[in-house]
Amino acid sequence: MKAASACLLLALVACRGAAEDPAGQAQRLAEAATTAIYADDPDGVRSQLDVAVARLVTRAQVGALSDKFHALGAYRGLTFLVSDPTKNEFTYRAAFAHGNVNIVVRLGQDGRLAAYRIFTGSAVPNPFR
Repeated sequence: MKAASACLLLALVACRGAAEDPAGQAQRLAEAATTAIYADDPDGVRSQLDVAVARLVTRAQVGALSDKFHALGAYRGLTFLVSDPTKNEFTYRAAFAHGNVNIVVRLGQDGRLAAYRIFTGSAVPNPFR
């Protein structure tokens, strides 16, 4: 019985550590923000951002980005590319049916996104810097 309790305790500690992993947290937040943009959901976008950045997000900006994302076709998800631990930044490729964009996010001290940047081959308005 003691062995089972010890294994359970180790599993819980391991899960807790995984939940606090910055890379995993950044990917979950970036995925949620990207999905919210695609769905034209400003409140969903704001809920992933820290307070200072969330205040800057407007319905019109999210709508414009949603239109750009929809022009690329169905959203297929994010793929991790690279990180810069010194800046707490993570870069992902957002795949769509007809193209890709790179998204760079930075985690803030509150555990939310302090930056969400979109990079494409052409100029795309990027209000979330």
